[in-house]
Amino acid sequence: MASEMKIWFVLLTVLLVFINLSPLLVKGEQQVPCLFIMGDSLFDNGNNNNLFTTAKANYPPYGIDFPDGPTGRFTNGKNTADFIADLLGFDKYIEPFATVKGVEMFRGVNYASGAAGIRDESGIHLTLYSYGARKVAVFGLGSIGCILAELDLYGTKDSPCVDSINSAVLKFVDKLKPMIDDFNSNLPNANFIYINVTSIAIGDPAAIGITNLADPCCEISSFIAKGQCSYGGSACNDRASHYFWDGFHPTEAPNKATAERAYTALLPTDAYPFDISHLALL
Repeated sequence: MASEMKIWFVLLTVLLVFINLSPLLVKGEQQVPCLFIMGDSLFDNGNNNNLFTTAKANYPPYGIDFPDGPTGRFTNGKNTADFIADLLGFDKYIEPFATVKGVEMFRGVNYASGAAGIRDESGIHLTLYSYGARKVAVFGLGSIGCILAELDLYGTKDSPCVDSINSAVLKFVDKLKPMIDDFNSNLPNANFIYINVTSIAIGDPAAIGITNLADPCCEISSFIAKGQCSYGGSACNDRASHYFWDGFHPTEAPNKATAERAYTALLPTDAYPFDISHLALL
């Protein structure tokens, strides 16, 4: 089977897609045969629900705008992985590893887990490449120093973000593009791309209807996990105008915008050397 497939995945947040070599796609068709997702809470859709951890989102008001309610997504509706699956032509969401069964695994699995980190064996030993991964999109870190939970801990009135945290993020991100070039040059048949989340965040948020950047939409818990929504707590009515759902995670609106610009770059700096839509066609 490995010889008939190519694997495509995204790290931060990580997406993996097995891509068959095929002719140009017809608009509206599923563009890849299967999609594998790995990452943290930005992509998690239920893997933490039964784990012994406070990093879970399977209770209201999470999922207030999602058809199936609080499934474990750390937002009010769809997360970025859901929107990317939509853009790639999937007719339903990729199931979490915690519940996927049987032949459904062949259309993809979501392995993302809230509070997950980067494993040495994934980066240093290129484990996924050794299993056949050839098409890879790496998502960079966003401006973590600007999220509400970090501002609550370290912020000052003199700056809208925690500069020391963003400086550390920049040092990490600066290493990613050279890494992409290195992988493409030294790994046979590899096609790696880099998605610049910081670039995607540039612009006027009001252009997508977001006017509130300072307040979480849900009532924040003081005892479950600080920064997450309070169990059964209230949520704002104007969710489409809020950037932040809780103290850490975006609402559905910025999730959609991130996915759309990762799939089809708006600015040359959004993706390097090209975006997900071009990667899917290779």
